[in-house]
Amino acid sequence: MKNPAQYALCLDVGGSHVTAAPIDLSHRTLLNPGRVRAPVHHVDAAETILQTWWSALSMASLACENKSFSHITLALPAPFDYQHGISRMTHKYRQLFGLDVRALLQTQQQFSPLAGLPIFFANDADLFALGEHWAGMGQPFERMIGVTLGTGLGSGFVREGKIIRSGPEVPPEGELWNTPHLDGLAERHACGQAVSDSYGLLTGESCSAEEISLRADQGDLQARSAFQTLGEHLVAILTPHVQAFEAQAVVVGGNVSRAWKHFGPALQEGLPGAEVFPSQLREDAALLGGAALLSPAGVLS
Repeated sequence: MKNPAQYALCLDVGGSHVTAAPIDLSHRTLLNPGRVRAPVHHVDAAETILQTWWSALSMASLACENKSFSHITLALPAPFDYQHGISRMTHKYRQLFGLDVRALLQTQQQFSPLAGLPIFFANDADLFALGEHWAGMGQPFERMIGVTLGTGLGSGFVREGKIIRSGPEVPPEGELWNTPHLDGLAERHACGQAVSDSYGLLTGESCSAEEISLRADQGDLQARSAFQTLGEHLVAILTPHVQAFEAQAVVVGGNVSRAWKHFGPALQEGLPGAEVFPSQLREDAALLGGAALLSPAGVLS
């Protein structure tokens, strides 16, 4: 009888770098000696981009010599045809637009020790949420929402270990960024730039969310007010979806979540029906979510 797979191999794709790592399926942990971070230029030729991705995966797999892998997952931003492996991105990785990324990776895969492993693709925010549910703050809860705050607003809805992207309980594709809020879309009011805009209105200064967080740490009242405003907007954006999904928990990640103490209390107070937490897995959450993408029965979530 064949021994069950011990690890999954996952790649988180960003605009300037990729991170690959093996995930221990039994312990639900990332194997740090196998973590590979590689720079990538999203304007490069398709062949160069995919070679960088595959090289990172291959190098990460070397940390698990003589160990078996269950699957490979790539965490990618939208728009992307995750089921068929076709890129629809135009804002970055334009040279991949319309290409069958799975087939191109399989061309390299067939000559490697990873030959034959199934390759899956999933939305990076969905995998953040799934990773938090599988190995992070969301573990005790059947229903949770993951939110990422960075250059944009990402979201993922997880019910009993499955990513939910359709149905009356969730917004289309499980995405909050383009839901209506005030005079526009939710993302305009809930991301790093939103914090900068709020601070700019109060002070006339142009600062990054990171700088504003530092100023809030130092007692800058306008900086603290900008983050308070972020928390209030998040409450308004999330409330109808927490109620519709009957979410028991909300876990917030992304770079802006590092300023949790400045907006987290407003979010916790405004969502009394759910437990609210900052991510502790941070950038590892999507990688762990990639490992969790297969249920114990081997069915894609």
